[in-house]
Amino acid sequence: MQGNSVGDEGVRALISGLSLRKGKLVLLDLANNSITARGAFHVAEYVKKSKSLLWLNLYMNDIKDEGAEKIAEALKENRSITNVDLGGNDIHAKGISAIAEVLKDNSVITSLELGYNPIGPEGAMALAEVLKFHGKVKDLMLGWCQIGAKGAEYFADMLKYNSTISTLDLRANGLRDEGAICLARSLKVVNESLTTLNLGFNEIRDEGAFAIAQALKANEDVRLTSLNLASNFLTKLGQTALTDARDHVFEMTEKELAVMF
Repeated sequence: MQGNSVGDEGVRALISGLSLRKGKLVLLDLANNSITARGAFHVAEYVKKSKSLLWLNLYMNDIKDEGAEKIAEALKENRSITNVDLGGNDIHAKGISAIAEVLKDNSVITSLELGYNPIGPEGAMALAEVLKFHGKVKDLMLGWCQIGAKGAEYFADMLKYNSTISTLDLRANGLRDEGAICLARSLKVVNESLTTLNLGFNEIRDEGAFAIAQALKANEDVRLTSLNLASNFLTKLGQTALTDARDHVFEMTEKELAVMF
């Protein structure tokens, strides 16, 4: 149903019909449908009862914190959904904190898209604290979330302990060199799960690139296979440092590391 104008009243009617249906629905895609917190309530009621749903997509609606809290309550009762997309819903720290609470006792959700929500450093902290030791999230997408360098610090700390996240997308978060340096410290620590790190559009300059390059050289067992630093402010010096680090990783481990800038 993606990209229509279903709205809250349409969602209510749709969920009413789906609730009477005997077949097993595995994907519910209501992205870009002008749904607010009121519509999220109806979706949440369906999620609570579903035992077959694997994928929930509410991307680019307007459920805000109130709607996110309703979805969070439902996810606490659901044990089938693996992929959750709440990107672009004007969710702030309060709503993200509710989603984070779900992950404390959920080993089913493996993919979480929260991009284009202004969660800020406070939301980043709430999520990172839980993900240190809880949940089974493998793919975490947080592009355009306004987390800043402080938020990067929280996620850098999380990566020292987390053993499940393989893809981390932090594009366009205003990390700058300060945030890149924080993440570089964590890249020095052996992390057996993280393979893809996307730091594009973050105003990172050569200083941040140097820190990341040094970290990659220092980690003898780096697992990264893809590092994206596209659309930052790197000169030839920063690019050369990253290229040298990539070559060093290959020489030491015979593993290919794709670096984009």
